[in-house]
Amino acid sequence: MTDNTISKRDQYALIALLASQVGGAGRRLGKKALQKNVHLIQELGGVDAGYHFSFYTYGPYSAGLAGDLDVVAAMGGAKVTYNASDNYYLIESGAATDHMIGKGQEFIDRNRIAIDQVLQTFGDRLAKDLELVSTVAYLRRHAPQGEFENDGKLAAHVKALKPKYSENEIATAIREVKSFLAERRVA
Repeated sequence: MTDNTISKRDQYALIALLASQVGGAGRRLGKKALQKNVHLIQELGGVDAGYHFSFYTYGPYSAGLAGDLDVVAAMGGAKVTYNASDNYYLIESGAATDHMIGKGQEFIDRNRIAIDQVLQTFGDRLAKDLELVSTVAYLRRHAPQGEFENDGKLAAHVKALKPKYSENEIATAIREVKSFLAERRVA
């Protein structure tokens, strides 16, 4: 990650960008998926968006990001709608999305390649799938030393945290995260 100072304007622009690019158009970006996408942008994309993530029931979670989404929605940078029948929040573009992105355009431009790589690989995933991938990505920095490199130990750790996922799903997520990181190093 970089040493560049991250402003609220930049963080709001990232949220608005995700509302625009991942939300809407038949796609379902909810609060959980937003959390996981931003975490993956930071952790796998190497973009310092300034959010601190802790491990929570559904994987990595940032209270600061949750609060910023509320601010962005109040300013019209994203539209957040609750769907009671399906029990989820839908995040999509708001009336001021383009304006909010424009305010943080320098940050977006500086990190565009990394953001796009993460979204091209993981942006269409359901929140359930992002939960598993982001858990693997989280353990990259938070597992005991050497565990991330050992697929067996890493899989056991993920299974302990996320018992609802099969061993096959966990192995696939580990391969995807490691493949993504290897491709980023080559590029």
